[in-house]
Amino acid sequence: MSAVILVPLLPLLAALIVLVGDEGSRHQRAKIAAYPIGAAFLGAIATLWLVATQGPITIRFYDPASLATLAFPMGFYIDRLSAVMMVLISGVGTIIYTYSIGYMYQDLHDRRYLALIGFTTSVLLCMVSSANLMMLFLFWQVLSYMLYLLAHNHAHAATLEGAFRTFTLLRVGDVAFLSSIVLAYQLYGTLEFQALFAKAAESPVTLTPLPGIEIGGATAVTLLLFIGAMSKSAQFPIHIWLPRSLYAPTPVHALLHAGIINAGGFLINRLAPLYGLSSTTLHIAFVVGMVTAVLGATMMLVQNDIKKTLGFSTIGQMGYMIMECGSHRTRTVQSDGVLELRERHPQGPPGTGIPTCRPSC
Repeated sequence: MSAVILVPLLPLLAALIVLVGDEGSRHQRAKIAAYPIGAAFLGAIATLWLVATQGPITIRFYDPASLATLAFPMGFYIDRLSAVMMVLISGVGTIIYTYSIGYMYQDLHDRRYLALIGFTTSVLLCMVSSANLMMLFLFWQVLSYMLYLLAHNHAHAATLEGAFRTFTLLRVGDVAFLSSIVLAYQLYGTLEFQALFAKAAESPVTLTPLPGIEIGGATAVTLLLFIGAMSKSAQFPIHIWLPRSLYAPTPVHALLHAGIINAGGFLINRLAPLYGLSSTTLHIAFVVGMVTAVLGATMMLVQNDIKKTLGFSTIGQMGYMIMECGSHRTRTVQSDGVLELRERHPQGPPGTGIPTCRPSC
């Protein structure tokens, strides 16, 4: 199972193949680099089969006890959600990269562009397979930088303005995301997904930010996390960066709309057991998603630029996704262990604090 680590490394290898070498052979190297990305897609399919038949895959890069100075271990945790996302990302990445070889053939900066496509695919794969919240945040940050760099045409003023606006607005969500990590570690003493879910369910915490105002610990953490998801998934009112990011080459839009912008929905579903402990956050997610869906669909109808039309359409579709995430009081748990408990105890195991899940979710 340790060979699974090759899946996120293969697109990185493709990026290095494109970058290393002389200018005259860049087109040949670009074609060769398509094979590692395609191999990553096949590896992701094999990973999904392993997870479906043998359960979640845990890979540790070191023994956490031997490095006590670090608050979190480094490694991968791949369950069914991660495996499905890996298949989606690597599949879309393979198609986009292959199309880009011909699309960018006469562009003088095609080598930089193709290398960024491979590197972004690798970052996305690492993000969805992260073993803890801090690792997810680190790759989440790198993904924000990739969005800025993929602006590509630095001689076009509108492109640079859109890239800078994107980079700036995403920082709003990233600050909230980092604040949620600090708060979660302070409240529960861990950032490992499974341990975090268990401690949050077993030990409810109440915070008093202001005199007379009380808020649950899970609600505070998930609200901050939701702001991070809002920024990356272009939810109202932090949606204005997406239409301005559409001056980049067309294949970038495919990667943006099919992969990167889905990161917000992935974050909510990855932390579904934690969100299930806070009905307040779920209600807010539903309302924000509904407003975004209506706004995106309405704005789409009045655009006279096809790229902006697609951009607002994507905003509306992401609004539907976020609205669906908040539409149930409880969510399907991604942890196979907790899911097994639910299957054994439909009404919830006594004394565990794990919320029950209706068949509809």
